[in-house]
Amino acid sequence: MDAIVTTETAPLPDTTVKVKDVFGFDSNLVVPAYSVANEYVPDLDEDYQFNRETTLAILAGFAHNRRVMISG
Repeated sequence: MDAIVTTETAPLPDTTVKVKDVFGFDSNLVVPAYSVANEYVPDLDEDYQFNRETTLAILAGFAHNRRVMISG
């Protein structure tokens, strides 16, 4: 059986956004973002409520290219 190998990678974020503007959290953090939606960007859900501490930990990982472990 032959394996199928692909070298296609996801596009990188092409802009930055202020966490305070997007998530409403009191934070000066600026994070990478996509300017145009694609298959890696979910539709906006106005009813979703982000957990502040968890979201900030994940966003800090994105901003500083670090891994973040979430449990619980």
